[in-house]
Amino acid sequence: MATMDSTRILYLGVEGVLFRTSTLIHANQSRSHAPPSPQPLPLLEPVSAVVAHATKLKIVLNSWLVVDYGFRRLLRLLPDGIAQKTIGATIAGNRLHSRAIAYRARAELLREDVERRKPAQLTIVDASRSAIPTELLHRSIWVSESDINCPAAFAAILSRFIDLHSED
Repeated sequence: MATMDSTRILYLGVEGVLFRTSTLIHANQSRSHAPPSPQPLPLLEPVSAVVAHATKLKIVLNSWLVVDYGFRRLLRLLPDGIAQKTIGATIAGNRLHSRAIAYRARAELLREDVERRKPAQLTIVDASRSAIPTELLHRSIWVSESDINCPAAFAAILSRFIDLHSED
């Protein structure tokens, strides 16, 4: 794929940022039952509001929930501000898989996706440090429990971070 000119991509980790999840369905459970809806976290609406105002920003989900729920079902769980800007996921496949998916580190999947999409500018937001490639730490916000407890402050940080890196 060619460089996406002025397109800016937010690589968004869903677990621990937008939703609280406690199980790894993709690794240890059959698909005979639909997974329960994940519990929203306080950052869900503020992140949606920030990305809704970033006109050229597109979102790529970096989440195992794509495997657990299927890409389209996961999009339906997200607020419109996020869902409408989501152009894909780092984990291949847009359908709920009936067979187990081989585990690969999310950092590796993200790194490969960045190489494939070649975004002009990127930002990574994730609650798991291990999901952020080391060479991209300077383009990332590692979400902590204090961020979840102060959603307005986190939204301001995310907005400034996106604006700052759009000038690069």
